[in-house]
Amino acid sequence: MMNKVFLMVALLSLLAVSCRKQDYITGGQKENPKVDQTTYDYLKGNSMHLFDTLLLLVDAAGLKDTINQSGITFFAPTDYSIDNYLEARTLQAQMIDPNTVYSLDTLLKYDLARVKDSLRMYIIHQTLPFSVLTNNGTLFQSALPGDSVVVSYEQTKDANQGYSTLVSNVPQVVYFTQLWSTPPFPIVAADIPTNVGVHTLCQTSGIQTTTGMLDVLENGHTLFFYGTNQ
Repeated sequence: MMNKVFLMVALLSLLAVSCRKQDYITGGQKENPKVDQTTYDYLKGNSMHLFDTLLLLVDAAGLKDTINQSGITFFAPTDYSIDNYLEARTLQAQMIDPNTVYSLDTLLKYDLARVKDSLRMYIIHQTLPFSVLTNNGTLFQSALPGDSVVVSYEQTKDANQGYSTLVSNVPQVVYFTQLWSTPPFPIVAADIPTNVGVHTLCQTSGIQTTTGMLDVLENGHTLFFYGTNQ
């Protein structure tokens, strides 16, 4: 009798874990992805303030209406990505002058035109719900003239991304691959060489705002993929 009770408790516990996974995670995302805000306002209202500096750049570059355009997908870098960029630019500048610091003020004063252009590499003039994405990835043109990216929706067995042997469905996550040259065909996003493109995880994906869609790049990303163009 004791063994039967133990078995029943174990089965119920397993079922509960499986249901909780399905309740709120699909590839790391909530099941209900719709938010009653524009893309800009959703970023502005982030409770962890992950996009304050990003929106400062967006405002300075006059791109608020651009990221709020109807029917676009915005792959938003976080403030960590901007910090990574400022640090990388500082290290490069210090190779010439050890006392140089490339700060946010430096960026806004001298490189605002670059910001206005380069932020467009994170915009695709098409909504990209999970249903239109594939495991191997699809080639898209970004809003930056002449720029191409690959967006993929890949299966993962990484426990940090929601995988567990206790659930039947292998989770999927979105990757954004910035291309520097033409990738090998057929395209397999995960296999694109690092000198051809930068394969970057979206830590949050599939958010449907009132104006378009929003994905958020991982914090380890460096703004504009600086230093990765080989």
